[in-house]
Amino acid sequence: MEVDFAEYRLRCQLRGHEDDVRGICVCDDVGIATSSRDRTIRFWSSNPLNNGDYTMSKILLGHTSFVGPLAWVSPNAELPEGGIVSGGMDTLVLVWDLATGEKVQTLKGHQLQVTGIALDGSDIVSSSVDCTLRRWRKDQPIEIWEAHKAAAQAIIKLPSGEFVTGSSDTTLKLWKGKTCVHTFVGHTDTVRGLAVMPGLGILSASHDG
Repeated sequence: MEVDFAEYRLRCQLRGHEDDVRGICVCDDVGIATSSRDRTIRFWSSNPLNNGDYTMSKILLGHTSFVGPLAWVSPNAELPEGGIVSGGMDTLVLVWDLATGEKVQTLKGHQLQVTGIALDGSDIVSSSVDCTLRRWRKDQPIEIWEAHKAAAQAIIKLPSGEFVTGSSDTTLKLWKGKTCVHTFVGHTDTVRGLAVMPGLGILSASHDG
């Protein structure tokens, strides 16, 4: 199908952060969360009565340095309006209750900046500049393993349940549990971003351009 990109236009601008925006995630159909070097997470509620535009409804305060990766937790018994998981330069992974805007879990263990967050059921898996991946259950790390020889910069979960990480060592690694089942090579600099292309494979973005 041919797409006419001339039909696309800027729909709205979300203004409120006081420094550069570092992360973004879609929160089902209820809104968008953004993170920033200004140390905040901001939640923008979808407003179906206003042409589907977004209004900033909550500012989440708790990180002590810039905030990066975000993940959406769908509503459950503990978080009836859903939640947000965030990682920061302060080495923390925080879990937020969207109903109150308060943090409900503080996950401490990484030694350096948290660079990626992925959800696996009720578990959280995080990547860090400290080269490790950590699996958290409730507020405890239940698995810790060295994933790369340099900073782990990104993590995604595949539909198969496996994980892929990208690193400053220029590689991507495919994980089944704590076992690396394949290493992808080709980039010549840090692998910074990852995405799943359904039916095709993995997309990777790198400092190599």
